[in-house]
Amino acid sequence: MKTETFLGRLAGAALSFCLAGAGLAQAADMTEVRFGVDPYTTGSQIWVARDQGYFEEEGIDATVTTFATGVEAIDSLIVGRADMAVGLDFPTVSRARGGQLVVLAGIFRSLPGWHKFVVANEIKEPADLVGGKLGIASGTAQHLVSIKYLENNGVDPDSVELVGFSSLVEIVASIKTGRIDGAFVWADGTEKSIEDGDHYVLTDDSAAQLSSSAYVSSSASFVEEHPEALVSVLKALAKASTFIADHPDEAATIIAGNTRAPADAVRKLLDFNTFQLALTDYERTGFTAISDFVAQSMGADVSFDTVVAPQFLTEAMPSAVDLGQ
Repeated sequence: MKTETFLGRLAGAALSFCLAGAGLAQAADMTEVRFGVDPYTTGSQIWVARDQGYFEEEGIDATVTTFATGVEAIDSLIVGRADMAVGLDFPTVSRARGGQLVVLAGIFRSLPGWHKFVVANEIKEPADLVGGKLGIASGTAQHLVSIKYLENNGVDPDSVELVGFSSLVEIVASIKTGRIDGAFVWADGTEKSIEDGDHYVLTDDSAAQLSSSAYVSSSASFVEEHPEALVSVLKALAKASTFIADHPDEAATIIAGNTRAPADAVRKLLDFNTFQLALTDYERTGFTAISDFVAQSMGADVSFDTVVAPQFLTEAMPSAVDLGQ
């Protein structure tokens, strides 16, 4: 009896040792990936993939760093503080010059309506802006939206004085004091801009007719050193995209638990985006509109074909890539 007990303990110890060894081997097979995200919803799929274990399923040991803005998250790739990051199209494109980052996939598409065009009550149509002053957030997506809105409505941008600002707070204050005749604003800036009764929302950014997306990118060095990890990450993010689509309320709770935004606000923001990994002519068109604008306004030479590497998404999710020639 004593012999059986001893042997049983010995077998149990051996099993524990084997399991521990398997765990160590599994950990050794994991690839560490440092992600950069903003404090709001741009990194939604990353938070969900980590929470639901999708990264672990694909052999990825994910470390997530939250930066003050999405722009800083993209910049973290360039300075070596992150391996991969998610950013909106404008900062991604404007920082893609120089070959320091590689765009891997569109990660979500933004539906029109985020930017609201607030104008003085006297402004009834686009033509009324001629000779007036329009506020822009210089060098941002809002800047491009403003230009495209004027062009699409038959107003020469040179006939309007574009007044540059560095923050939404400055734009809202300038609207309310009459320094400018209008501007595209967003988030709580909309309500604050019209609360005085002297301004109203004329339209939204759908009038600019732009294809807007966010992208997941990697540093060029990480692409060279860990190409197989990129495919694994994209597979995990694809699973997270499906989860968000199928369980938006639960996804909002997960995202809010990792960001500064309350769950109800996150839930509303999720409705402004279609979460899916894709590289199609939709992404190419939106990217090209921004790259042309960046080339003209910033002197940066960057194009979809030189910055985007579709082969990783093709391997991870072939159906997500459809780029016409």
